[in-house]
Amino acid sequence: MLSEDTDIWSEYLKAPVAPIKEVWYDVHVGKPVAGMAEGDELGRRIAAGVTRKRIDVVCRVGGGFWVVEIKPLGSMLALGQALSYTRLFIVEYRPPGEVWPVVVCNSVDEDLVDDFEDAGVAVITV
Repeated sequence: MLSEDTDIWSEYLKAPVAPIKEVWYDVHVGKPVAGMAEGDELGRRIAAGVTRKRIDVVCRVGGGFWVVEIKPLGSMLALGQALSYTRLFIVEYRPPGEVWPVVVCNSVDEDLVDDFEDAGVAVITV
């Protein structure tokens, strides 16, 4: 996570909207970038590790999981990342229970509030 994201997440943790049972940071999902995984086995493993997508935070909450994207602004980028990361997390980890996309941010683009709602992405502003 970037330092600006860490500040937002730390602020959120002062008064979370739901009790968090477990939390994981920088969760790798998806495939490594093609063409980067060349060389010996160690080189391939390193390339795969640094080129895969990373979810900011995954939380176990209630009987399911939140896939959390943290941004200063809840924008189109945050919306797309939350949706994509949630799908990739489900495909890769097959978690028990429901999985919900969540964006934690300082503010949200007012033009996108309906889009977040229509897509089922929760927005939490801190």
